Amino acid sequence: MKKIELKKPKDDTFWLKVLSVFIAIILWFYINSIINPIKKREIIVPIRYNISTLSKGLVMTESDTKEVRIVVSGTQDELSKVDEKNIQAVVDFTNVRQTGEMKLPININNPYHRINIESIYPKSVVVSIDNLVTIQKDVTVEINGNPKKGYIINGYQEEPNVISIKGAESDIKEISKCIAQLNLSLNDRSFKASVPVKILDSNGKDITSLFELSQKSIDVYVDILKTKQVPLTVKFKNQLPPNKVISKIVLKPSTINVAGKEEDINSLNEIVVGTIDTRMLENISTFQFDFNVPKNIKALDNVKQVVITIYTDSIVQKSITVPVEVRGLSNQYLAQLNPDKVTLKIKYSQSNQNSIDFSSFKAYVDVSNLTQGNYSLPLVLENPNNIEDVEVSLSYIKVIITEKNQTQ
Repeated sequence: MKKIELKKPKDDTFWLKVLSVFIAIILWFYINSIINPIKKREIIVPIRYNISTLSKGLVMTESDTKEVRIVVSGTQDELSKVDEKNIQAVVDFTNVRQTGEMKLPININNPYHRINIESIYPKSVVVSIDNLVTIQKDVTVEINGNPKKGYIINGYQEEPNVISIKGAESDIKEISKCIAQLNLSLNDRSFKASVPVKILDSNGKDITSLFELSQKSIDVYVDILKTKQVPLTVKFKNQLPPNKVISKIVLKPSTINVAGKEEDINSLNEIVVGTIDTRMLENISTFQFDFNVPKNIKALDNVKQVVITIYTDSIVQKSITVPVEVRGLSNQYLAQLNPDKVTLKIKYSQSNQNSIDFSSFKAYVDVSNLTQGNYSLPLVLENPNNIEDVEVSLSYIKVIITEKNQTQ
């Protein structure tokens, strides 16, 4: 048998090189196992539901899980570089073709190549799939609060008054009404506002977030008018006989509450309901008038007819003679009047005759602060309260004031 001989390396540094490699390997394992060891870390990632992959006409209504717990492993250096936001937990709906509950896997997108996914919990989710439907719904405007005192809401106009609502069929069935709530704050002018739309269920709960709306808000124009209480009046044509007078007019109703624009209401001081011919009047006459309020004015009371009662009276003329008194005369003087009596012509309603106290008529001249001399002073009359039409025979009285000693 031939003997094999190992040749001794010519290079004496060979074993030093082998030893260096061995030491390097030992150091690598030391650094990675002692200084930068493999570790694990748990992170929580929100589940992203990729609705865009769901077939047209379907929609996910709910799921039993919102986040997933993931355990990752890697060296301490690599783990420190991990940003949880970059790791995605995705549920795909590509293979979903029908409604109902179903179990779908959770797919993890890991952009870190030196990080391993050790475990996922849960690995799947249960989701509910429903038909996606669209309906048209009327919008009801609800106005809360009140305008300023003396003003009313005449009405409102919404635009649009119908919107489209898209959502799961089961959620659509829960819709009770679609509203736009507008709050007033003592407004005294008409205005336009953009008002958010709300979807409510039968319990009044706001479920707007469940749906996609064609309009999230609508424009509402609110018409506000000023109010006023206006007297109702009647006009007369022709003249009463000289011995007749209208003593009283009674209208039922006598006023009406109306509303209108500020400039129209401010210029409205009365509403004439009709015209009466005075030649038709008797002692007591009653008339009925149908009437309408002026253009651009809105009646707030349900009044279409006014009953008018007119009372007439006969005029009585009477002449009485009244002595002229002197008032304000100092005790040291005497006064002579020319004339010392005046005649009064009195006109009054016959119905008032028994209530008139003719002795209460007074005529006088005021000589206060006057000394002796000749004067022409104005005549002053005092009449009863229920007499207004009085004529006097003259307006001035001649007065001679003398001292008492001279007279004696």
